[in-house]
Amino acid sequence: MTSTLHIPAGYLTLGLDSTGAVVELIDSRSGRNYISPGKSVPLVRLVINGILAKPAGVRWSSADNTLSFVNDAGLAFEVDVRVLQKNGYATFEVTRVSTDPASDVQTLLWGPLPVAINQTVGEAAGVVRDNEFAIGLKPLNDRTEGAWPKEYPQYGWENDVIPNPYNVDVAALEPWCVAAKTSWGAVLRAFTFDYTRRRDRLNPNDYPIPLGPLDSAGSVIGSKIALYGGAPELVTTLLSFIASGENLPYPTQNGQWQKVAQASGQSSFVLDDLDTGNVGKAARFANSAGINYIYSPRNFRGPWKYTGHYQFDSTFGDSDNGAEKLVEAAKEHGVRVGVHTMSDFISVGPPTSIDPYVSPPADPRLALGGQAALSRPLNMTSKMLYLSGFAPVRDGINEKMLRIGNEFISFNAVQRGVTEWQVSGLTRGQWGSVPAEAARGTSVARVIVNSYGGAIGGLGIIDEIATRLGTLRNNVGIRSHSFDGVESASDTGWGSFGIARLINGTYAAQTGHDGYISETSRMTSNAWDTLTRASWSNSDIDQLYRDNAFYQANYLPGMLGWFDITGVSLTMIETRLARGAALNAGIGFQGTVAFLLSAESTPDILDKIKQWETARNLGAFTEKQRAALRDQTTSWTLKSVTPGQSWSLQQVNAEGVPIGAPQTVSAPTPQLGPAVLPVATQGALYGAKITTNTPATVRFTVTNGGLPPGLQFNQDTGGIIGTPRKTGRYTFTVTATNDGGLADARAVYTIVVQ
Repeated sequence: MTSTLHIPAGYLTLGLDSTGAVVELIDSRSGRNYISPGKSVPLVRLVINGILAKPAGVRWSSADNTLSFVNDAGLAFEVDVRVLQKNGYATFEVTRVSTDPASDVQTLLWGPLPVAINQTVGEAAGVVRDNEFAIGLKPLNDRTEGAWPKEYPQYGWENDVIPNPYNVDVAALEPWCVAAKTSWGAVLRAFTFDYTRRRDRLNPNDYPIPLGPLDSAGSVIGSKIALYGGAPELVTTLLSFIASGENLPYPTQNGQWQKVAQASGQSSFVLDDLDTGNVGKAARFANSAGINYIYSPRNFRGPWKYTGHYQFDSTFGDSDNGAEKLVEAAKEHGVRVGVHTMSDFISVGPPTSIDPYVSPPADPRLALGGQAALSRPLNMTSKMLYLSGFAPVRDGINEKMLRIGNEFISFNAVQRGVTEWQVSGLTRGQWGSVPAEAARGTSVARVIVNSYGGAIGGLGIIDEIATRLGTLRNNVGIRSHSFDGVESASDTGWGSFGIARLINGTYAAQTGHDGYISETSRMTSNAWDTLTRASWSNSDIDQLYRDNAFYQANYLPGMLGWFDITGVSLTMIETRLARGAALNAGIGFQGTVAFLLSAESTPDILDKIKQWETARNLGAFTEKQRAALRDQTTSWTLKSVTPGQSWSLQQVNAEGVPIGAPQTVSAPTPQLGPAVLPVATQGALYGAKITTNTPATVRFTVTNGGLPPGLQFNQDTGGIIGTPRKTGRYTFTVTATNDGGLADARAVYTIVVQ
């Protein structure tokens, strides 16, 4: 296979053969080809009339920077893809699709690109890398789903995919991710489904869910990705430039892009009894521990009368105004408030109330599965009904719930007859609905039920929930929440698009994006930019370590989930803090205000949290110390020597008895590196990075002089990328601004352009 076209994307060069197949993935610096041997696939393919259609040729127009993929035989088509060279990456956007007017273009497939390496696979970030090179693919809008459609496993090497390479315990995340590890390397992929007409999409259990149609935005035209390649240490800089350059969500912490901000991994207090009466006390406790966020998990659902419309319950003042007063009370002590949410779970009863989306008359936009008509009339007391089709009662959807008009009816058995399906074991008037008569021919729909036994919102409701969650930030002042159960937005049939619509829609509805922490039950490629972190809880430390390997591979902050501090020894609390220091991972310290008020050990607990977290956030532990702290057979205690500057670290046994001599832990003296930047070549792509020796750095700024024309400096990451336009020597000063009381660091650099 010989390439005839070469498309640069940063330091990655795509080699296309005469048919439009990707046959080379070359690191332009070394010349190494990273494509998996013996594997190639067109950059773009279509599914037309249910059949995979591949291009037979490709041509390049330099006049409008367009690749045209064509096939003149059989299922004839032409797809135009505009290619634009950006700062270290390239964008690829579908601008035109031409087919026979009678043809049904169902799906556009990007790749998958078969990559030979899989040393580190960042599934959600969409990055595959080894020690020398990183290759990434990024979807640039919600309709371009970073994943592979379940309908076409045979077209994407899905049988070779390792679905859960990090063994995270929440779920295999591959179904929502650009990158996937395979037995022979990795794949990078994306797709866009056409929703200009009604479609059936398969849920994880292969149940077909009818969706659409959408408006013109439902077309495959506009599908758009970015591709890039570069040094592994420059990946965050490239992703930052892509997000800011392509108008993707760009949340910040302390003014710094959240993906590189130490504040993204900060710890919090998770207080089960947080309410309007004790918020002041809770905030004072947080202050004493150096904690900036207090969080209400309330029954693992949050402080809500009902979820869907998300009306605050009495613990938060029964209203937005009441909750705002709670937030203001915490703010007086410099502390922010977070709340648990259930994404687009619609509550249908205890422990919460029935949400208005379900209350009679129920909203027609609740997520539904297959439908069929009643083949016989249904009266108000019937315990059996008859259907003309099987779709509403087939397996593959959680729970057995039907909707007929405004009535919800559960069933427990199905039997096939000669011309109809008999559905028995009916329980009428579920979820607060009222039994009603229904005539023969009335539509019966399967209800998509969430994992808590309630309803799920369809796309219109998802949009309204996103707006409501935005209001929590804008009007109430809530500064943190978790998208728990967010996979439900995918279970509607909309897949990654549904999740992105909720999460990115929430971001779009917010009027301020600094200092907002969002967590999630599922980390997906399309929502990666918006989401601050995942923090999956588990009592098994080995599992938490595996989860953190996933976080690290995906440029997410380390987190150790929620840790219950009630009823455990101070040594156990310090042991968990030591593991957090080893991984640079935050912790949700779970308990109650009542416990903190009554426990004699509270002052010691708060002080230990403050000391460990201060040292961690400053980067005070050496690599050798962090390796020792990671050892699960060890326990440790940390004592302040000079507040905020130095500590004494002592290994202890389970009873707290010292083992060996104490070690000194010191906040670093801020410094920048490297000492010398590499030489640049006029007209050739350049990449370098200014580094710091403390995670407390929040900003890199050129404070004197200037970079060579054509190079762009990233203030969030310290990275430098671009193509210098002029030769010469360019000297400039970089200042790193640091948090936590550390002094700023400065260094003078010179880039020589030859």
